[in-house]
Amino acid sequence: GLHFKWPLGARMLAALYAMSMVLKMLPALGMACPPKCRCEKLLFYCDSQGFHSVPNTTEKGSLGLSLRHNYISELERDQFASFSQLTWLHLDHNQIATVREDSFQGLYKLKELVLSSNKIFHLPNTTFSQLLNLQNLDLSFNQLSSLHPELFYGLRKLQTLHLRSNSLRTIPVRLFWDCRSLEFLDLSTNRLRSLARNGFAGLIKLRELHLEHNQLTKINFAHFLRLSSLHTLFLQWNKISNLTCGMEWTWGTLAKLDLTGNEIKAIDLTVFETMPNLKTLLMDNNKLTTLDSKILSSLTSLTTVGLSGNLWECSPKICALATWLSGFQGRWEHSILCHSPDHTQGEDILDAVYGFQLCWNLSTVVTPVATTSYTAPTTEYTKRISSSHFHVGDKEIPTTAGMVVTTEEQFPEPNNAIFTQRVITGTMALLFSFFFIIFIVFISRKCCPPTLRRIRQCSMIQNHRQLRSQTRLHMANMSDQGPYNEYEPTHEGPFIIINGYGQCKCQQLPYKECEV
Repeated sequence: GLHFKWPLGARMLAALYAMSMVLKMLPALGMACPPKCRCEKLLFYCDSQGFHSVPNTTEKGSLGLSLRHNYISELERDQFASFSQLTWLHLDHNQIATVREDSFQGLYKLKELVLSSNKIFHLPNTTFSQLLNLQNLDLSFNQLSSLHPELFYGLRKLQTLHLRSNSLRTIPVRLFWDCRSLEFLDLSTNRLRSLARNGFAGLIKLRELHLEHNQLTKINFAHFLRLSSLHTLFLQWNKISNLTCGMEWTWGTLAKLDLTGNEIKAIDLTVFETMPNLKTLLMDNNKLTTLDSKILSSLTSLTTVGLSGNLWECSPKICALATWLSGFQGRWEHSILCHSPDHTQGEDILDAVYGFQLCWNLSTVVTPVATTSYTAPTTEYTKRISSSHFHVGDKEIPTTAGMVVTTEEQFPEPNNAIFTQRVITGTMALLFSFFFIIFIVFISRKCCPPTLRRIRQCSMIQNHRQLRSQTRLHMANMSDQGPYNEYEPTHEGPFIIINGYGQCKCQQLPYKECEV
C-alpha cells in the first residue's frame, strides 16, 4: 500500500510547489512601475511629471503614492478604490478644485492624506468617512469657506489636522465631536470672527491649538472648557480687545498663552485665576495702559512674560506693575517702556518709577525690624526692592527676609518745586557747556590756521638764512685757500710791487707768506 501511495504524494507536493511559485510571481508581475514615476519597492513617486489625472497603471499593491506638483484638477468618485493597501497619499501642490463624494472610498489603511496647496472650496460631508485609520490630514492653503458639521465624523484615530490659510468664517458646533484622539489643530490664517461655545467639544486630548492671524475680537475662556488637555494656545495677531471668563473653572493644563499683536485694553480681574499653572504669557504689542494688582497676583507660576510695545502710562497707576516686575523671578525678552506722559516716554518702567519717584513704596529702604535709628536712602535699586512686601497704611507687613519697610516717619514727602528747580539748573548747565565748547572750537578754527602759516613762513625764512650763511662761509674758505694752492714762486729774494698809490715790499718767506 505504501508503494502505491508514494507517487500520489509526490505529485501533490509538486503541485503545491508550483502553485506557491506562481503566487510569489503574481505581485512581481502586477507591480509594474507607472511611466514617468520612480518606484522604490512598493512606494511610487510621481512628482512633477505633468499628470492631469491619477495614473491608471498603478496597482493596488502599492503602500505609498505621491503625486505632488502636478496638474490634477478633479478627484472622481472611487478614484482610489483599487489602492486598498495605501498607507499614505500626497496630492499637494496640484490644481484640485473639485472633490467628489466618496473619492477616497476603499482606503481603509490610509494613515496620512495631504491635500494642501490646492483650490478646494467645498468638501462633501462623506469625503473622509471611509478613512477609519487616518492619523494625519492636511487641508491647509486651500479656499474652504465653510465645513460640513459631519465632515470629520468617524475619524477617531486622527491626531493632527491642518486647516491653515483657508477662508473659514465659523466653526460648526461639534465639528470635532468624533476626533477623540486629535492632539494638534491648526486653524490659523482664516477669517474667524467668533468662537462657538461647543466648537471644540470632543477634543479631550488636544494639546496644541493655533488660532492666530484671524479676526477674533473677544475671547471668553469659557469656550475652551472642553479642552481639558490643552497645553499651548496661540491667539496672536487677531483683533482681540477684551479678555473674559464667563464661569469659574480651573484650566490646570494650560502652560503657554500667546496674545501678541492684539488690541487688548481691558482684562477681567479673575481671568488668569483659571490658569494656575501658566508659565508663559505673551502680551506684547497690545494697548494696555496698566494692570491691576489682582491680575498680577494670580500669575503665581509664570516664568516668561512679554509686555513690551504697550501703551503703558508711567504715573502712579503703574505702581502695581512696577512692584510686580521688581519681584518677578522669571524673564522678559524685550524692554517694557513707558508710552506716556511725554517726559517719561521711551524710559524703562522701573527706571522711570525710580527716577521720577512715581511710587513711594519702591523708593524706600528695607530696614531690619529691630533697627530704630534713621537709615539714609540708598541709591542701589536692588536694595530698595529686595522684598515684595511693603508698609501699607498703619500696618507693617514683614518681608521674606524678616524686614519691614518704614516710610511714614523716616522720609519726608518729595518736594516737587525743588525737583523742578534741580532739573532746570542741570539743563542750563548742560546748555552752557555745550555752547562754550562750540565757542572754543570756533575760535580755534579762526585763529589757529593763520598762526600756523606764520610759524611755517618763519621757519622757512630761518632755514633759508642758515643755508645762505653756510654757502657764504664755504665760498670764503674756498677763496682763502685758492692763492696758496696756485702760488708757485719763480724767483728768489725779495721783490717790489708798485701800484697806483705807491709801492710796497714783499718778502718771500720759507712758508710762503707775504708781508704787505
